[in-house]
Amino acid sequence: MIRRSAVAVVVIAVVSLAAWAFVIRPVLDTPERRVGAYLAATSSGNEGAALDAWVPYPATVLISDELRARRADLTRELTTLRVGRSYAIRSVDWWRTCCEPGRVDGERNAGLARMHVVVIDQAGAEHRLVFEVWVKNLVWWGDAAGETVKDWTLYEVHREGESCHLARPPFGC
Repeated sequence: MIRRSAVAVVVIAVVSLAAWAFVIRPVLDTPERRVGAYLAATSSGNEGAALDAWVPYPATVLISDELRARRADLTRELTTLRVGRSYAIRSVDWWRTCCEPGRVDGERNAGLARMHVVVIDQAGAEHRLVFEVWVKNLVWWGDAAGETVKDWTLYEVHREGESCHLARPPFGC
């Protein structure tokens, strides 16, 4: 009887972990949630939490001093203005980031979500921002490699019309 119970517990644990890894986590892990976390922090005046939500690019990408300064300065400005209590995602440009980088029609095989967002500050002024939300490792093979967990990461924020850090082809903004 005890052995049967132990086996049942192990089976339930394995099924639960599989459900978490392949169903629940991918559904909860979205670019929209990353943008929402950053804006929740800026709208509440929590600069530290906002900087935690906007992660520097991984070590494989050379980060310029300009990007480091923009990250700190823009976050400080948006936090001071309490930007983000109200926002709307205007559009999302989905990009394939593997073998042949380029635009794609949807999220399924995308490794980059370039999100165009209109945010309102506490005084009612409108700000147009672009959020560069990538898969954590920057390259997403998707269906080609059977990948399922993207681990979306907010790597960059800039004002609409400004260049992004990875402004070179094929991802130029």
